[in-house]
Amino acid sequence: MLRLEDISLNLGDFSLDRVSLEVRQGEYVVLLGPTGTGKTVLLETIAGINHPDSGTIYLKGSDVTHIPPEGRHLGVVYQDYALFPHLTVYANVAFGLKLKGMTRGEVDRAVREMARFLGIEHILDRRPRLLSGGERQRVALARALVLDPHMLLLDEPLSALDRLTRDRLRGELKRIHREIGVSILHITHDLSEAFFLADRLLIMKDGAIVQEGRPEHGLSRPKNRFVAELLGMENFIPAETGPEGGLFLRGLGICIPDPLQDSAKRPERFCLAVPSWAVDLFPVNENRDYLSRVDMRIVGLDRTESVMKVHLEHPQGARLTAILSWREVSGLPFPLESGKLVRVGLLGEGACWVPDD
Repeated sequence: MLRLEDISLNLGDFSLDRVSLEVRQGEYVVLLGPTGTGKTVLLETIAGINHPDSGTIYLKGSDVTHIPPEGRHLGVVYQDYALFPHLTVYANVAFGLKLKGMTRGEVDRAVREMARFLGIEHILDRRPRLLSGGERQRVALARALVLDPHMLLLDEPLSALDRLTRDRLRGELKRIHREIGVSILHITHDLSEAFFLADRLLIMKDGAIVQEGRPEHGLSRPKNRFVAELLGMENFIPAETGPEGGLFLRGLGICIPDPLQDSAKRPERFCLAVPSWAVDLFPVNENRDYLSRVDMRIVGLDRTESVMKVHLEHPQGARLTAILSWREVSGLPFPLESGKLVRVGLLGEGACWVPDD
């Protein structure tokens, strides 16, 4: 469907660095990266707004590198919606259809069919300033989808919305993808959004793709510490090669088995990455796959509406964070308090070593 080969582009102090990627027919690909890493520049290069200095862009097998935006037949939805403020919702959705020379009847049927699909029939006569953020985003999606594009490019489409609206529209995007089958490239800096939607996840840093694969693959084997942190890992324990190929964890003063069992591939500098959900308090189940059990002191507690984050410190310097649901908190043998010494189990599941760069 879409293939980029070694796309490079210099824009002042920023550059895309030999970016290659592929979006297959019917696939939902999410490009994840921090603000300022070049995600929007890449999307606009695919759309034809930016022209690469080198490299090739293929769409449906054809070279479109030098074809203008209107000739690429791509639907683009921006964070700020980019609706025409002086036009009604109906006129916004119909705009591209009229440019294609469709008859009034054809335009009316297409607009109303898309409005029904996205649940915006009741606002067709309103102007954008009278719409909520969620309604504006649905109108922007309708305007792009009604043209039956080869694929949909979404630029941070949910970031301007409140949490409840954002959650509803995540489900709407998944429904659109499932029922229409359109290929989608979606850029975001939101990790939960990426995991909810992506068939495949691309991770970007400083204008380059640094890792790709299914979302869970990135968690099980992040390429480096940047990727691990971007994917939500908070616990990194400095490590070195120990006896018989195991790991010596300097911050805990213990040796453990290598969770990846490939010591020959370890770099000179690395650390053990442990997901917060794999830090178990008061481990009592002897059958669980613990790499080790150690005593640590609670040094902080952070509460959210759904979880408790417990900050822990070891006398030899390691600092860890455990995440517990409120159900798990209520099942603990005694209340959690700062200063309390607790037994901690490090689960082998989910733990891995990563280069410390």
